[in-house]
Amino acid sequence: MSSYDFAIANQLAQGLASLLLAFLLWLFLRLRRRRYLLHLALSFSALTISLTGGAASLALGQYGDPLGLPRQMVTVIALGALPPHLIWLWLGIHGSIRLKSFRIRREPQLIIAGAFVGMMVAVLAGWLAARGMTGPAHGVRHTLPYLAGGATYIALSLAMFRARGQASEFQISPLVATLSFGAYGLHLVYSASLTTWMVVQETFIPHSQYVGLAGLLLLMTIALSSVIWLLETEQRRASSARDQARAAERRLLYFRTHDPATGLPNRRQMQDLLGREMLALRRKPESQIGILSVGLHQFKVVSEAMGQHQTEDLMRELTRRIRDRQPRRFLLGRTGERDFLILMPDIRRRDRAIAHATAILDQVRQPFRRNDHDLVLKPSGGLCFAPDDATTAPDLIQYAERAQMQAAAAGEDLLLHRSRTDQPEPRDMLQVESELRRAHKDGQFVLFYQPLISIRQRCIIGFEALLRWEHPERGLLNPAYFLQDASALGVLDELEDQLFDNAVAQLADWHSDFSLTPVTVSINVSPQRFTQPDLPDRLSEICARHGVSPEFVNLEITENSAISDFEAGLETIGRLRERGIKVSLDDFGTGYSALAHLQRLKVDYVKLDRSFITGIESDDRQLALTHAIVELIHSLDMQVVAEGVETREQLGYMIKCRVDFVQGFLLGKPLPAADYRDMLEKRHITAF
Repeated sequence: MSSYDFAIANQLAQGLASLLLAFLLWLFLRLRRRRYLLHLALSFSALTISLTGGAASLALGQYGDPLGLPRQMVTVIALGALPPHLIWLWLGIHGSIRLKSFRIRREPQLIIAGAFVGMMVAVLAGWLAARGMTGPAHGVRHTLPYLAGGATYIALSLAMFRARGQASEFQISPLVATLSFGAYGLHLVYSASLTTWMVVQETFIPHSQYVGLAGLLLLMTIALSSVIWLLETEQRRASSARDQARAAERRLLYFRTHDPATGLPNRRQMQDLLGREMLALRRKPESQIGILSVGLHQFKVVSEAMGQHQTEDLMRELTRRIRDRQPRRFLLGRTGERDFLILMPDIRRRDRAIAHATAILDQVRQPFRRNDHDLVLKPSGGLCFAPDDATTAPDLIQYAERAQMQAAAAGEDLLLHRSRTDQPEPRDMLQVESELRRAHKDGQFVLFYQPLISIRQRCIIGFEALLRWEHPERGLLNPAYFLQDASALGVLDELEDQLFDNAVAQLADWHSDFSLTPVTVSINVSPQRFTQPDLPDRLSEICARHGVSPEFVNLEITENSAISDFEAGLETIGRLRERGIKVSLDDFGTGYSALAHLQRLKVDYVKLDRSFITGIESDDRQLALTHAIVELIHSLDMQVVAEGVETREQLGYMIKCRVDFVQGFLLGKPLPAADYRDMLEKRHITAF
């Protein structure tokens, strides 16, 4: 075999090695949809084209017309593929080092420009060769591309070496990949220098034909070490994601069960704690539990005068005071902005509980020193006892709070709950059912629409359809006033079917106007309707009847409806998505589901509850939690919607947390569809 044939075979073998690596990277990309894997797969696909094109160019130069059109075209393709290979390689390696997407502005334009430069270099080399300038032609065709490639590989090797120095543990594959990249870069530089020397001196150096063999071995080493490195990288990434998920879940659980300002248990946690004390009470029949509700009068005036930060400092100091005064076995919680709840377990005598309550209220009345002035809070208390007054935690808390409100209204410091004998008669449910069915028949149930805004595009991309009752006597009612009765009386299914039909009909009306950009519609579905097996078919039939593509319909389900029967919920979500219907998990963060459930649910969107947003301007921990939750949801290939955005500051924090879509009064209130006609035509939102 001649040295020329050996060079052709060697470069073709390098092309095959590059093809194998590209194939493995494309397989990785299918399993793990990471942007850096896409860059690396594209890079080595381009290198395959460049190397095989280079081999074909050498063959045509040796056995065909060196100046012929076929060779010139092959050379143009080979050199045109080289700059995209280097650009994509740079993006991919930096993305893998950072373990996150590495983006540059106008990436497609940069790739096209690089390919164009490479092709122009090939054209220039052909032009120089046609005029007999062999040396310059060789320099343009071989030396410049090899030097550019060598410099890129060496620079990437240095970047990988620095990244290794920051790693917490030693791993062999990154070291091998780093050394291979650096050695391959040096090989390219040496090859460029060697061939240039032979052309200029018009001599042949015997070992030059084996230099390409070293390049083949280095390229195969790069392939092997890169594959192992990628496997280890994904393993580290998965481990890191699990650790972050556990930490975020712990923080999420804490924020679900505690007041962020004082760190006290919130209403939900106090209800759980009271339930546990009720279970323990069964073993102590001679004991009782006292439940004291403490409310602060005119708290809103104090809060507005002091500002949010000083008010929270005041609440923290008040918490310390109450804890210092109450016995250690008592449990203190904050159930509202101005409300506290104290559980008094193991009470043997009521008069002792009343004495404790009186002492706590006296402690709250002691002046607080603020800005050289004494600030005096005016509390009132309500007290009830378990099991005498009730045997369930929600009822006991309700009775204590009712007694507190009665004390405030009567100007008393402390009142005990008394069983009421003047309870109103239960409503006539037959009359309620008749009223609901008549409203359904007469079209009193209507849809209002609230816009959904894309942060990236800064425009409306869809609407959430919200049910309202235009009651002839009581005015416009939201679902809180009638959904529970509608569900209990069996009217809700009919209402939801009407909601589905009307929402999709409105969507079809928007889509029929070609002057408007197509938008989506989000429809809420009740837990009982979500469990019915005909739901996916029913929605598909409605979409087909109105001529609307199902991909523009988004069904919103709650956490509790999704996990109440988890396997059935998975099946329903799967059937909906098979039909093209999008699924959102609504009010995420209000239920007790674990973050781990998200990975199995495989919904399209996760809608953060407004509790993630309220107070985020003043609470760094809440901001950190929200940002961590958003990152985790994104890692599961789901998009995040934040609802309840009411101020520009909250919108700014949602942008900072990298939320995808926002919704709230700042961006648009629930209104009839006709009221959003002008905004749809303009699309862009002025709040940004």
